Amino acid sequence: MKLQYLILFPILVFIFTIFAPNTSDADFLFSPSFNINFSTVNIGGGQLSSPSFGLGVTIGQTAQGQFGETGFIVKAGFQYIHPLDSFTFTISNLDINFGSLVPGTPSTGTTILSVTTGSAFGYAVKTIADHPLRIINGVTTIPNTTCDLATPCTITDAAVWADNARYGFGYNMAGDDVDTADFVNSTYFRPFPMQGVDTPAIVMSRPGVATDSSATSTYKVNVSGAQAAGTYQNNIQYIAIPAF
Repeated sequence: MKLQYLILFPILVFIFTIFAPNTSDADFLFSPSFNINFSTVNIGGGQLSSPSFGLGVTIGQTAQGQFGETGFIVKAGFQYIHPLDSFTFTISNLDINFGSLVPGTPSTGTTILSVTTGSAFGYAVKTIADHPLRIINGVTTIPNTTCDLATPCTITDAAVWADNARYGFGYNMAGDDVDTADFVNSTYFRPFPMQGVDTPAIVMSRPGVATDSSATSTYKVNVSGAQAAGTYQNNIQYIAIPAF
């Protein structure tokens, strides 16, 4: 008999809603120390799982799901309680030091980028530099790489940079959620887009949930013997954007 009640209750509420559209169901729970108002009376719900599946359930709510209009989104139902985890983005190190550069001998450094989407359904990480590597208190720069002469690269298209007679500064990406059709292997590089001139370039992305996705950004700098001596620096920004 109890099982029949659980089955029939949503049907009764649905019929009531049809024939009495100007009324509403609600519940009001109280004690000397709290008040709880419910816009609907729900039978149950929660998150079910096994080694092979996960299922979010809402039972008895008259209207559940995601509803939206311009300017707002409403997520109604128990299934929207569990995805309230944090979106996290970490960078392994914030200082890359190439040391003393030797003309015609590339120097490299690495940073590990890690993303967990939490409640977000997907993400993208973009990058941009404030300016080329520039000598401190001066205007002399190390140019951004254009990769090998036979395989030029751009801020959105990586290409082979293996010729040590080609100078500049660029980066390679490898790991989770990296476009391997672009960064084919460790010889493929791009120049960084420049702030105020270019838009940030995507270096990692995923259309769905990510749990601790990690990718390595490898920076490479190579100078000619004519490069002015000095200390060069710039700032690289990584922008992690969740998708909902």
